[in-house]
Amino acid sequence: MPLNRIVFVLLLMTTSLNGQERLYSVVPLFDEATKLEPAIQASTEEALITHVADRVRDRHARENGAYDHYLSFYWEERTVAIEIVDRVAKGGKDITINIKSLAPLNKPDFRCFFRGINTVAEYFHNVATKEVAPNHYTTTVTYNNLENRALQVGDRMEFEFSPFLLEPKRGRSNYYGTAFLYIVGKGLMPWIGRGEKLDSHPQSHSMKLGGGTTLHVPYSNEPDNRFKQMANNLAPISAQPFMLGRRLHHTDFGDGRHSEQPNPVFEKHKNKLGPHYVARSCVACHVNNGRALPPAVGEPMYQTVIKVAGNSNGAPHQTLGTAIQPQVLFGDGEANAVIGAWSYDDGKYPDGKPFSVRYPLYRFNGIEPEFYSVRLTPSLVGMGLLEAISELDILMHADQDDLDGDGISGKPQIVKDPLTGQSRLGRFGYKAGQATVRFQIAGALNSDMGITTSIQPYLDGEEKEGKTDPELSDESLLNMTRYVSSLGVPPRRNVDAKDVQRGEKLFETIGCASCHVPMWKTSKYHPQAELRSQTIWPYTDLLLHDMGKELADELTEGKATRREWRTPPLWGIGATAGVSGGEAYLHDGRARTLEEAILWHGGESAQSNVKFRELSEADRLAVIAFLKSL
Repeated sequence: MPLNRIVFVLLLMTTSLNGQERLYSVVPLFDEATKLEPAIQASTEEALITHVADRVRDRHARENGAYDHYLSFYWEERTVAIEIVDRVAKGGKDITINIKSLAPLNKPDFRCFFRGINTVAEYFHNVATKEVAPNHYTTTVTYNNLENRALQVGDRMEFEFSPFLLEPKRGRSNYYGTAFLYIVGKGLMPWIGRGEKLDSHPQSHSMKLGGGTTLHVPYSNEPDNRFKQMANNLAPISAQPFMLGRRLHHTDFGDGRHSEQPNPVFEKHKNKLGPHYVARSCVACHVNNGRALPPAVGEPMYQTVIKVAGNSNGAPHQTLGTAIQPQVLFGDGEANAVIGAWSYDDGKYPDGKPFSVRYPLYRFNGIEPEFYSVRLTPSLVGMGLLEAISELDILMHADQDDLDGDGISGKPQIVKDPLTGQSRLGRFGYKAGQATVRFQIAGALNSDMGITTSIQPYLDGEEKEGKTDPELSDESLLNMTRYVSSLGVPPRRNVDAKDVQRGEKLFETIGCASCHVPMWKTSKYHPQAELRSQTIWPYTDLLLHDMGKELADELTEGKATRREWRTPPLWGIGATAGVSGGEAYLHDGRARTLEEAILWHGGESAQSNVKFRELSEADRLAVIAFLKSL
């Protein structure tokens, strides 16, 4: 182990936010020795140079229903790398745009400086780019057509590139691109449309939940596509792995069918399912990459993981292993469960307004485990950014023994690296059982679909003997990891609304921000350039907290007790209804509204629950308005 790694581990063992000492022996995922991918932006003596990836679009950003979705064969020939050479930033007079495509293009068009008078796709500057080498196109902008003057630092240059394919192998040829906002002398900025024409302006600092990965405000009315987008600052090296990972994410590993038709069958990945499984594809559980909704009473729970154990210490169940896999390729399933009924508790706020909360009553068919935990699939956005937060920063918030006496403890989950055996900080899953996005995906492939990888080469319940050949290659797993890690985070909404601003202050006043920590800075050592050194607003501390007996399940996991859960991130939570087609919150989806989710909080969060109930109705609604703005 190199010396710098040893020093960092010692720091993690002795540092806490309030100066108190506690030993945490954790090896960080990334440090000075980590090999970094090329930076997105570089500054030279002559120019500020920015690199970004783009994908094809059906139509334009402000056209209804035509922009955010993906067209057939999106993983073939349909990404480009864009380089912006900004000489104005260094006192020069022009900006050169270089584009590299994967296949020959037919007089590709570059447009900049949004006009939007006659159509919502109209720009002041429209040119056909010049091909200077095979699949390499260029154009130079020398004038601000919006202001009718020379270019200046600070100019808003919205641009769009149209990669019309010359002779595509499959699928249509004519496409459009992402509407990017480039601020001269500064770089790419997530944007919001202002005025009647929705002219693009940089988002405010408070809107950019995902830092540079934050998406622009949507205007195509496709709410179910909000969690499916490439990060706004996606590096060119990430473009094709993102698309290839997306294809796998949407593939049925039984028959190879893509969930979006008329995409073709993925022959290479047929017949990898099972023999026992929960769902046939990633997207079958992670519909639209958002939160799953509980099934109707009596219906199969195929978007739900039911983790099980054989004893109170969390050891695998003798028959079921670590999770129930209700579906099978042949024969009888091992077990299954349904929501037998919902039970309701009614109450009143101090001001007399009534409320109701519900909780599920489960019924098992076949084997009925004594120790189990029901967990609906969570949202996928922002996972790469959470992985990029340094262990030291997270552990500074830990106060396992509540030595400062504020009633909030915050316990880290320490897990074993399945490849190296080293101790890592858990940060993914409802009880922080996985340390990285890749490990989380490998675990889901294995437990939920019965697919082996080099990380988890044995199926749940199998004897771990002998060498096995993984069903999914390391390259495919890395593509899936890149896809999930690089999903863009939606921006905050309604940040200027008075009730939202009041709700944000109340959120902190009543103590919610003690666990749902608003702001973090990601590490400068994460390999992916788009994830490094980002100021983000996930509203989580990634630590375990006692949530009280009301939310306790019947299972321990690692160091997490029955009552302890990792603080879930809140970014994107306001988009739940549009993405998921309804609302359901908490680990098992019992809460039908954000208000109900707050009312279930107990344990360390009990005082915040009480303070929320004591607010006036207007203030309670303000807190909810703030949450819906995320």
